[in-house]
Amino acid sequence: MTAEVFETFERAEPHNIEAEQSILGGLLIGQARHVDEAAAIVQPGDFYRPGHRDVFETILGLHRDGERADPVTVLDRLTKNGGASGVDGAYLHTLMSTVPTPENITYYARIVKGLAVKRNLIAVGSQVVRFGYSGDPDDVDELVGEAVRKLTEQDASDDEAAPVGEGMIATLDWLESGKGSDGRVPLPYRDLDKLLGGLKPGQMAIIGARPAVGKSVVALDVARHVAVKAGLPVYLASLEMSKHELNLRLLAAEAKVNLHTLQDEEEEVTSAQWDRLNPAFARISESPLFIDDEPNVTVDRLRAQLRRMARRATGPARLVVVDYLQLMRSPNGGRRTPENRQVEVSEMSRNLKLLAREFGVPVVVLSQLNRGVEMRADKRPQISDLRESGSLEQDADVVILLHRDDDPETGRPGEMDLIVGKNRNGPTGTVSVAFQGHYARAADMAKVDSSITKRL
Repeated sequence: MTAEVFETFERAEPHNIEAEQSILGGLLIGQARHVDEAAAIVQPGDFYRPGHRDVFETILGLHRDGERADPVTVLDRLTKNGGASGVDGAYLHTLMSTVPTPENITYYARIVKGLAVKRNLIAVGSQVVRFGYSGDPDDVDELVGEAVRKLTEQDASDDEAAPVGEGMIATLDWLESGKGSDGRVPLPYRDLDKLLGGLKPGQMAIIGARPAVGKSVVALDVARHVAVKAGLPVYLASLEMSKHELNLRLLAAEAKVNLHTLQDEEEEVTSAQWDRLNPAFARISESPLFIDDEPNVTVDRLRAQLRRMARRATGPARLVVVDYLQLMRSPNGGRRTPENRQVEVSEMSRNLKLLAREFGVPVVVLSQLNRGVEMRADKRPQISDLRESGSLEQDADVVILLHRDDDPETGRPGEMDLIVGKNRNGPTGTVSVAFQGHYARAADMAKVDSSITKRL
């Protein structure tokens, strides 16, 4: 088997010289539109012969300058740029004689593009082999993620921008069918769900708060509601708490049993509490909630886990929750100086947004707020308080900031404000919920908050 593998790699790389010559010959005798047709499919690097790459790049340059590409103009430009290996005036005329008409250029271009993708796959395969022989054994998920990313970068499609009318038909169908759910994920709090219209596929939502305000409570409420109540697959990456801690919180929230009772080894669970715990345990156990408590999570690991999850009987994840952003590892695994930490967090934020788009799933990311909020007279958080924000504000589709004031004299004990500071596709506003910390949950208030405001 090993000998066969090496024999395969020793073969000539896939290529088709005739197809490359036909593209170039067609462009030399064709019109400007033929250059546009070819450029929409192939790039200079897709050509196998270096001389062909130079000729194609020269033709593109002439086209950009508004000049006609023919043997004279191409040879003149090539000469000024240092020439091309094996290409002279006679060869350019040979190219013109190889193709009777330029009308089949797109066909030839697809052949060249497909073979270029195959060559790239061979190169990536060689890199994957090197990954298998190198790296720390503990970084297997990152190595797999890197390999998958390199493979998915190979794009053999020749999709082009479509007329707006084509997409408008699908939009009209969606409106006529009653708008539908469009893959949206419901939220556990009635007013918040109404304000945001649920979470939409491809969105990144950030939940920000200072420590001990309730970020994990809200995140677990969202995950529990989607998985247990709605029955949709959820992937929860917890970098801060173990599965055991999360399980206790899930049971306390679902059964409405005091979390301290479940955590304290000396406090016994009463029979009445067991009557609530047992059915709650069954509901949670049967739900499609997947918990990953690996502390060294990277975006590459998330990608690999989501691909594995998609192969399960439950189907692909409909929601991803990450608790929390500042604990995530950089893709390169290296340590950065505090001054560069913002760059690192911004990079992870952007990658999480791309992950949401790639898998067509909403991603909820928890984030710390900086200490500036505690130094102001008004303690209500603002989007600018996001810690090491960088591109967080830009990448996020939704930003929800949490605020609690339990001062019995000046505050509102037992209440939590969910401040929607950004909603890319809709209104912003504030929603109040009842914070039930002893149950590790929050719940709807009896009265609808009148502070919801709409913006154009």
